[in-house]
Formats: sequence, C-alpha cells, structure tokens
Amino acid sequence: MLLLITSFLAGILTVFAPCVLILLPVIVGSSLATDEDKENDRKKPYIIAISLGVSVLLFTLLLKASTTLIGVDPLVWKSISGGIVIVLGLSLLFPLTWARLSAKVGLEHSSNSLLTKASKRSGIGGYVLTGAALGPVFSACSPVYVLILATVLPVNYALGLVYMTLYAAGLTLALLAIALTGRRLTKRLNWTAKPNGWFRRSLAILLIAVGLAVITGVDKTVQTWILTHSPISSTKLEEKLIPSKDTNSPSSNGKSETMFNVAPYAAPELRGVASWINSDPLSLANLKGKVVLIDFWTYSCINCIRTQPYLNSWHDKYKDEGLVIIGVHAPEFAFEKITSNVQDAVNTARINYPVALDNHFSTWKAYDNQFWPAKYLIDKDGQVRYTHFGEGEYDETESAIQALLKEAGNQVSEPIEKQSNPTTQNGQTPETYLGYERAERFANALEFKAGQPVDYNLVTDLTRNTWSLGGKWQVNDESSQTLSEGSKLSLNYSAREVYLVMSGPSGALVTVSVEGLQSPGGTDVNESNQVKMDGARLYKIVNTDSFTNRKLLLTLPAGVTVNAFTFGS
Repeated sequence: MLLLITSFLAGILTVFAPCVLILLPVIVGSSLATDEDKENDRKKPYIIAISLGVSVLLFTLLLKASTTLIGVDPLVWKSISGGIVIVLGLSLLFPLTWARLSAKVGLEHSSNSLLTKASKRSGIGGYVLTGAALGPVFSACSPVYVLILATVLPVNYALGLVYMTLYAAGLTLALLAIALTGRRLTKRLNWTAKPNGWFRRSLAILLIAVGLAVITGVDKTVQTWILTHSPISSTKLEEKLIPSKDTNSPSSNGKSETMFNVAPYAAPELRGVASWINSDPLSLANLKGKVVLIDFWTYSCINCIRTQPYLNSWHDKYKDEGLVIIGVHAPEFAFEKITSNVQDAVNTARINYPVALDNHFSTWKAYDNQFWPAKYLIDKDGQVRYTHFGEGEYDETESAIQALLKEAGNQVSEPIEKQSNPTTQNGQTPETYLGYERAERFANALEFKAGQPVDYNLVTDLTRNTWSLGGKWQVNDESSQTLSEGSKLSLNYSAREVYLVMSGPSGALVTVSVEGLQSPGGTDVNESNQVKMDGARLYKIVNTDSFTNRKLLLTLPAGVTVNAFTFGS
C-alpha cells in the first residue's frame, strides 16, 4: 500500500527532476492558446499531458519487452522519440512547407475525420503526437520509477503495471497543472498565438534542440549537471518515500508480541530455478517436517555478504537438528546470472547449504519479495512464521529458528550468540551506481554521452559523494567500462569501508590510492596497493580504523567494468 501512494507522489515530484525541467518550456509552449480550431485548442493541454503520461507507461512496457524479448537497444527508442520531436519543431518552423507536404501525402483529403484533424498543426493528432513523443525521454527520471522498473516489474508484471500507472497519473496531473498555469499567464499576450511570430519560431527551434539533445545524449548531460549543482533535489525527496530495506513486513507493522512477526501463511513453492549448487533439486513439499529458511541474496550485494557468516553459522549449528537453509540467488547485475560466477562466489563464501539460481525471479515473484537480503522462516507444516529484510536482528532470527525446531520435536541445546546490529554512520556516502540508468553525483556531466566512447577529463576538486572518470570510458546502462590503459576513477567518499563491484580480464591489476593513507587496507588489495582481478564480484578495496571523509583514486587497465560502490561504517 505504501508503494502505491509513493508511486503517485513520485510522479508529481518528477516534474522537479532535471529530465523534466529541460522539457518544461516545450510542454508549456506546446499548450499555449492559438486562434485555430478553438474547440480542440481548449483541449490541448489535457491531451498533451495525458498523452505524455500514457507514453511513459507504454514506453516502460516496450522497453522491458524489447530488451528482454528481441534485444533492441533502449537507445533506439530514445532516437525515435528525438526524431519525432525534431519533426514537430520543423513543422512549426516551416508551417507552409509542412502544409504542402501534408497535402501531397493526402492527409488533408482523408475521409477519416481523425486523420483530417491530425493533419492540422493544432489538431488532436498533433497534440497526441507532441505528448507521446516526449514520453521516452522521462525514463529513469525518478528513484521510485527505477525501483518499480528494476525490482517490481520484472517479477510481477500486474503489480508493476499498477505502480507504473499511478506514477504516470501523478506525473500527468502535475504536468497538466503546469501547462494550464503557463497557458493562463500567456493568454493575454497576443504575440504568442501568431503562427509566424517570433515566439512560435523560438518554440520550434527549442523543439528541434530538445530532439537533437535526446538523440545525442546531451539531455542526460544537462540532467546530471543539474543533479550535481542544484541545492534542491526531488530525487532525495523521493528516496525518503521509498520503504527502507530493513523494515519488517507490512503484516508485522514493525512490531510483534512474540518472536514470530507474521500471521502464518502457506509458503510458496520454489519455482523456475535455473540450476542448483550444493544440492540436487529440492521442493518445499518434500521438506515437510523440517524447518526451512529461505534467504534471497545476490553475490555482489554487500548487505548479503555481511549476512553470510550468520547463515553459515546457523547451517553448521542446526543442520543436524532439522534446519534446512536454501539460498535463493536472484541476480541484480547480468553477470550474476552466470552459474560459474555464482559457484565461485559460493566457494569463496564457504557456503555449504543448497543454493537455487532464480535467474528469472520466479521464486522471488512467488514470495512477492522486493529486498536483498530477505529471510523467510518456514515451520514443519510449511507455514511462513517469521520474516526479516536487510541486515541485523540476528539474535531474533536465531531465536525464531530455535523455537520452530523445538516445535518440530528437536532437542536444541546450542546457545544463541549475542550479536550487535550493524549501524550506518550519519553522513555515510550512499550506494553509488556507475551506469547511467541509476547514476547520480557524476562530476563529468558536461562530457557525458550515453553508451559512447568518451575521453573524460578527471575532476580533481570533487565535492563530497561525487565521482569522476579520467581517460577513455564508455558509460553504459548498468556499468562503466575502461577503453584505455591507465584510466582513472576518483571518488570523494565518507565511510570506514569501501567496496566495488567490478569485472575484467583475469589477472588485470587495479591500483588503489586513498588520500592520506599509505595503504587502503582492503582485503582484496595486495602489498603493492593493487587489486588482482579474479572474476566478476564485489571487491573490498578500503578498510580503515575510523569513519573519515577521503578521496579515493583507482587506476585501471583497459577492459575493466565497474558497476557500483557500496560502503560500510
């Protein structure tokens, strides 16, 4: 329910996001009153706003379908969108030429009344096209949008569609309010309605510029610059609306009178497992009588990694007492779908319990899960009795395990080892993604081009929590890849520990330097202050004794891909 409300509010807040700010003049200008077709003219702001909202929704579904089913690069759709905006601009800039072209292709003589109206610059079809063409530009504008796109829509299309619809509705309402306000303010200015006036021509040039910006990726550069320099961030407002990963399930309301924090319900069966590690295929039906702990994880997730020792300990302590732990691996990044990569991660973490590869999020969807890590504790009768999301509360989880084992008739004498819950230091740098779909605080904003090789100039005077690239890089949707030897990646961070998800040629060396430290201290850094690549995984590159603000500099060879920084206190 909370995410339903959040989705609608996020749509409203998106009008303050950089991706919308650069389009507001176009939206307002396209909605202005004219002297032509006054009946349709009154409908113009409504048609444009609604068409844009519907376009956002349809483009999202098309984006997921195209990249999943037919492998079409999402940038293709951005290019099509930019091209349509350019055509609209040209039609305003050269109205007589556009009219002649329309006549030649027979639009003005069509027997279909809708096509006839669409042929006119102020007709319904033109308004729909204006709104629809701008929809794809809004992708990845909002953290809530990204949350829905990345974690809800892939695993529950029906629920994801509801969330996306509410997001689009909030966006449409806010854009309509802006369009109507701009229309009222300019209604008394006669010069705005002249077809060949300077205002209309300026609007046409602006449309063409926006279309070119979308096609070339300059729009992303402007958005990133605004995010970096703006004192007010709609993104931060939205992040406060997103449910925290370590909140309890809605049914528990964060409280429980007993150690069991959910009303018992039948545990969904494991489904769609691509392969198994450490076990032959298992089913919950065949595990009746056992206590089962389902742990959703992904191997590059630092929160999952920090939880791992406790899972290993519980497996060793209670495997002979009737406990079965099943790690359901649901990948966040594409390389985490590769079985050999997961097998290496299992070996490194010394995981001895069964691991199911849920590459298509089938089991994730069955549990309506949205978090890494997430634990579902199932009793001997196949009922979910306890859940926990995120790190911490290890004592409570182990107490619940012991209680269910005793219910099942097992003798449990092992003491519970008291653990302190992890805390996040105030001011700690947030998780920092290095691909353009979720990237923030990128100091090279003015140089950025999505999915293209760029020679970046390293920014040395980084502000807090910002990052910069130096040398030849290609910034892709979920990662950045080095294209030259000696490429640089710099970060101004606040934390005690720094982790980096990356991959590259086996044996490649990444040099780590931290301002003010002789050695960065990370467990994956050798005595020469270098990380030796041994696969696609999370590397611990900094470990200091105290929480500090410092500058990190990485020097990387060609062919290394970096995905995300995470931090610890």
